[in-house]
Amino acid sequence: MINKKHLLRVLSWIIIVNCSFFIFNCSEKLDPDPIPLTVKQNLALLQNDPQFVMYFNFKKMRDTKFWEQFLSDSVFSAERNFGGFLSLINQAAGVSISNGIDEMYFSNSWIGDNAIVVKGTFDRKRVNDYITADTLYTKIDYPGGLVVYKQVDANLNFYFKDDFTLIASNYLKLIENTFTVTDTSNTGLLSNFNLMKEIEMIKYKENLWMISNQKLFIRGIFENFSDLNKKDKNVKPGGELPDSASINDTAQANEMSELYSIYKKINSVAFSLKMSDELEIVMQNECEDINSAAELKNRMEAVIALAKLSTALSGKKPPAAIKLLDKVETRVFEKTVLIDARLNEKDVREIRLQKIF
Repeated sequence: MINKKHLLRVLSWIIIVNCSFFIFNCSEKLDPDPIPLTVKQNLALLQNDPQFVMYFNFKKMRDTKFWEQFLSDSVFSAERNFGGFLSLINQAAGVSISNGIDEMYFSNSWIGDNAIVVKGTFDRKRVNDYITADTLYTKIDYPGGLVVYKQVDANLNFYFKDDFTLIASNYLKLIENTFTVTDTSNTGLLSNFNLMKEIEMIKYKENLWMISNQKLFIRGIFENFSDLNKKDKNVKPGGELPDSASINDTAQANEMSELYSIYKKINSVAFSLKMSDELEIVMQNECEDINSAAELKNRMEAVIALAKLSTALSGKKPPAAIKLLDKVETRVFEKTVLIDARLNEKDVREIRLQKIF
């Protein structure tokens, strides 16, 4: 039996959320972290027009309590990520993201070529000796004593630009383009004015961030929202939904359809993390104009509200993923829509226990 008073409270909240579409204040301005000069210089080593860019500062993340408690044995420390590239570095140079690798930049284009820049302290002689003894690798010699190593099976090329910088790509021409890049070069990603402007707007830049201004990539993100919305439906024996759930599912489907259509008005989507003794996760949407930002904010809030309503109507205990929605806050800064959540130790332990991610 559905608690009518509880249902009325939930419905009232839904109405308030949707009415907020007409009450919107956009005067507040976003104050993003600046891009450190060294990070900006390294962006010149990535390709000009990637579908997405990722940045990791492992050195700073390793210094946080959150890393010590939750990430030392997690996906970040799985050296088999990035197609085995980190595993190679670990075997050849004895360094890893847990010890020795300070930063990593990763970008990928639609045609499949990728670029990886790793900052750390490397023993170049050890790497050369390791690769020389392995028949799976070849060397390509260039003037000036420059050597590019090639892992034949994986079609992975890499070289040391200096003692602290390793550059890799599956596309040799991209590697060659970095030979003459200096700290003052305005090449690679730095020459992509539009994307650099979006990167400047990312809220947190110290620990980890990812960004894309490609419409198809942004569309894929919103498709994932739609896919998540289709999972775990409460179905009766015989395959029929309860009447209340059916009505609510229709509302959710409509909201998701409208949310999905908004992606065309979004110039970029970014994700960033801030680690301390807790974790703040931010999804950031840079919209074409203030009206688009207002529309996106309210559609996102409506989807969240309907997800909660669906759980309330089911009469079941809210799953961990739904309870986490209470941590989500949606804010607008002119043309920027921020969706962020702060997770404490208890929240993260529940996520790991329920295997939500």
